[in-house]
Amino acid sequence: MKKAGTPYACHIFVCSNVRDNPDKPGCGASGGAELKAKLKEAVNAREWKGNVRVSTTGCMGLCGTGPNVLLHPQGVHFSAVTEPDLPTILETVAGQVRQ
Repeated sequence: MKKAGTPYACHIFVCSNVRDNPDKPGCGASGGAELKAKLKEAVNAREWKGNVRVSTTGCMGLCGTGPNVLLHPQGVHFSAVTEPDLPTILETVAGQVRQ
């Protein structure tokens, strides 16, 4: 085993979990996968590849406030994310990117 720090200036985790509970369907049922795809497009368009990674994550335990997006290692959490929120998330990430 090797231990090291993160290789990314920012790792964007987007919950896309789908639950069987109709009262709490999960972030995936609320557009999590679509948000991840849009964020990935935006990261590629900004040529941040290698500095910023966008990944799908399972349940963060915050289904009632989803879709949820977490920036690591910044420890910034966004909840109830919709497509119009993506520029704010990307502005937050931009301050972390090594050019």
